[in-house]
Amino acid sequence: MKDKKSVIALVLSALSLVIACTTLIMYCSSHCGKEEPSKETDAPSVIEVTAEDPDDSSAVKYMIYVGTNDKDTNKMEMTEEEARDTVDRICNEYFGGYTLQEAIGSWTDDDGTIVHEYSLVCIIDGGDEESVYKAADDMIKALNQSSILIEKSTIGMDYYSGK
Repeated sequence: MKDKKSVIALVLSALSLVIACTTLIMYCSSHCGKEEPSKETDAPSVIEVTAEDPDDSSAVKYMIYVGTNDKDTNKMEMTEEEARDTVDRICNEYFGGYTLQEAIGSWTDDDGTIVHEYSLVCIIDGGDEESVYKAADDMIKALNQSSILIEKSTIGMDYYSGK
C-alpha cells in the first residue's frame, strides 16, 4: 500500500509539472517579446495577486486529485460521466470557480498488479482550506475512496481582462 501511494503521488506530481509547464509555454507564446503597454493610456485591466501576501486567500491554489476506482473493489463502479458529474456538483457547491480536468493515474498494487484509474483534477485558485477539505470529504464519500490528494501552493496570478 505504501508503494501504491508513493507511485500515485509521483504520478500526480508529474501531472502537476506538465500542467504548469504547459501553462508557462502558452503564456510565453502569447506574451513574451511583446511591447509593454503605455502606463498612461492603454494599460490593460489587471488585478494582480502576488504570493508575497500570504493572508490573501486568492494567492493560494489547490489541486484536488480524485481517483474513481472504488476502494473496496479496486474497479470503477460508476461511469466516467457519473464520476465527473459528481465531482462537478461538489465543486459547484463549495467553490465560486474552478477548473476540472480529466487524467489517468496508474500505480503498482501490493500484489504487483498494475492498476490504471480514470481520475479528475479540480483546480481551485482563491479557495479557502476549510472549503477544500469539506469538498474532499464529500468526494471521498461519494466516490468511495480511501483518500484523495490535495496539493496546495502559493502562487502569483493576474485576472487579465484585456485592453
